[in-house]
Amino acid sequence: MGCSGRRSPTTSRCWRSGNLTWIIGAVVLALVLYLGSGLASRLAPSWRYPRENDPRDNRLDFLRGWIIVAVVITHIELAGPYSSITLNSIGGITGAELFVLLSGIVLGMVHPVVVAKLGEWAAAVTAFRRARKQYVTALAVVVLVYLVGLLPLVSASSVTTFTDRGTGENGQAAAGQVYDLYANVDRLLDYPPPWYAVRSLLLLEMGPWVFNIMGLFVVLALLLPALMWLIRRGLWWLVLAASWGLYVLDTTQHLRVLPSQFEDVFPLLTWQIAFTHGLVIGYYRTPLIRALTARTGKIVIGAVLGVYAVLMAWVWAAHTFASFPRVPGVPTAAGDPYPWVYTHLFQRTDLQPGRLLDLVLVVVVAYALLTCCWKPLDRAFGWFYLPLGKVSLYVFIVHVFFVVAVANIPGLDRMSWWQGLAIHTAVLALIWVMVKKRFLFKVVPT
Repeated sequence: MGCSGRRSPTTSRCWRSGNLTWIIGAVVLALVLYLGSGLASRLAPSWRYPRENDPRDNRLDFLRGWIIVAVVITHIELAGPYSSITLNSIGGITGAELFVLLSGIVLGMVHPVVVAKLGEWAAAVTAFRRARKQYVTALAVVVLVYLVGLLPLVSASSVTTFTDRGTGENGQAAAGQVYDLYANVDRLLDYPPPWYAVRSLLLLEMGPWVFNIMGLFVVLALLLPALMWLIRRGLWWLVLAASWGLYVLDTTQHLRVLPSQFEDVFPLLTWQIAFTHGLVIGYYRTPLIRALTARTGKIVIGAVLGVYAVLMAWVWAAHTFASFPRVPGVPTAAGDPYPWVYTHLFQRTDLQPGRLLDLVLVVVVAYALLTCCWKPLDRAFGWFYLPLGKVSLYVFIVHVFFVVAVANIPGLDRMSWWQGLAIHTAVLALIWVMVKKRFLFKVVPT
């Protein structure tokens, strides 16, 4: 889930494009799928998800499985049919945004159950222990990747270094520069190791770019008990107000709370907004679903999708046809609205408004589709996505080493579609088998 950052060109490794065609196409597709799910609900009611109050919502696990597969495919960085789908099918967002939001939703659902079973203090201790386990795992992965890179005939530079794509804060002027993401790591082998090197490791200032979001999850896990304490007392509005306040503050001031590597790519004060909203959604899941599936809720969602699709199609038409009327209020560059729209609405590190809107709509549409068409989708893909979604953290951890393994394949052509198809299929099959066999489940967090 590494990506371009506004604050450091060393982490600018995200899907990006000045061309909004795929974003616009995804919005139109979302509208079609939403309308199609409503039609399926009427014509084939037997397809519906059978357990609306299921405490372990398989629809969320299915979606998390799809997302973690997309993350694996994206980070391997090979061309191919899988890459084309995962990079473009959800438009203006990536797996990272969905992963953070869905993690919040699941925790918002699960934490109250743990509180009811163990009590509030014991539930908080459980959450802190999970955060500690995630932190120790993050340290272990950082060290293991470095040690793997020391093996004969093995290079870990595909994840321990970064070649600038010209999408960081220094723009195209920095394109081609190579940055070391493991600065000072060799000093850890000194005896005794200097404090600045130890500090860099402990604060996760070093690490593979494909794994840097783990630091964000550690911090968010530490905040979980306090946030849920407020939400359980009906103070969800205070949580969301504070969340938006921090988001706006970071948008204007670009603050860096921690020196950790993830702050360059997933700034805490910005990305917390997806997590906190996920907690509230998860806690109030039942009344929210009831409201969104009522007649008024369906009309509102359909209207928002329709207006959004029309506006984005207008932007595309104004870009494609010189004689087409300009979009009111949208500045243009040589008559083209694309540059302004992409720069001011869809920058990923800052989670700009277009991405936030896309994030909400993708989750709503995906959930509606899985609800109304559950049985055929589960029959076709559930065997694959559900096991991976239930242990998505495990998949995320082990995929780091698959990225390194693929990068060490001799003669690899990253632009070859058939090689990408073969390698993606093999990696996903191996990870699926590892999950089914529960390989190293006692060691690796799930």
